[in-house]
Amino acid sequence: MVQQPWAPPSGQVPPPAGAGQPPPRPPHYGPKPHVYPGYPPGPPPPYPVVGYPPPYIYEPPPPPARLHRAPATALWFGVRFGVLFPFGSAYDYAFTPSHEFGEPWGGLASTGVALEGDLGIRMARHSILYGFWEHGELSTGTDESWRTGASQFGDQEWARTDFVGGGFRWSSRPDTVGVVLDAGLGYRWFYERWASDTELRLGGFGEFRVGFGIDARISSAFSISPMFMYSGGVFSDGDIIYRGQPRAAIPNFVSASHGTITLTLGAHFDLGG
Repeated sequence: MVQQPWAPPSGQVPPPAGAGQPPPRPPHYGPKPHVYPGYPPGPPPPYPVVGYPPPYIYEPPPPPARLHRAPATALWFGVRFGVLFPFGSAYDYAFTPSHEFGEPWGGLASTGVALEGDLGIRMARHSILYGFWEHGELSTGTDESWRTGASQFGDQEWARTDFVGGGFRWSSRPDTVGVVLDAGLGYRWFYERWASDTELRLGGFGEFRVGFGIDARISSAFSISPMFMYSGGVFSDGDIIYRGQPRAAIPNFVSASHGTITLTLGAHFDLGG
């Protein structure tokens, strides 16, 4: 068997020997040049070097975009259920300028249940500006002279309180579970009625409240928040309707400080965020 020499196909010419290789360097008599990674020893050539890849430069990828569950802005609304504990003085009697006798609020009404409605706007994800209306259905008081038929008004039928105002709420971690702080200011009313159609009405503006609790995000539109809330203020006005007669001011009425403690569980929604 005889092997014929290889010849390129018609129209193709093989590259000459040494094609694609860098030309020889001239002799170097100075200090040893710097060695660049990925290149043969010597100064970096101005042409691509066959067989040596270019230097590798690592650039870290950009951080992933953070995904928020709580909306940045939204219509915020919901309700609160809780237990309300009144304390302090409902008002004082001023018999003389130097002698006043306080009427404990607990003697007129005691612990009851509270229901609150909230409506506001979520701003910048962490903050909420809102209005509220809290209604409390209280139990009978501890003072026998007010509570039973031994009083001049007969048996106590019911006692109620309403607190209306505005508030500001801040959550540390609105996307998951965080601390929530609450502050508000408003007007509180107190009503009490006896079997003889006698009714007591107290009211006063400037009652403030503060709250502390936990804000837990359940979904992008729903969260719950157990909270401890304290409020304090005075009833500046006091009227009594005695046995269906026209309303009259309470004799010797003097305003006094009172307060409430409320343990609540709130459920709120974010709409349109």
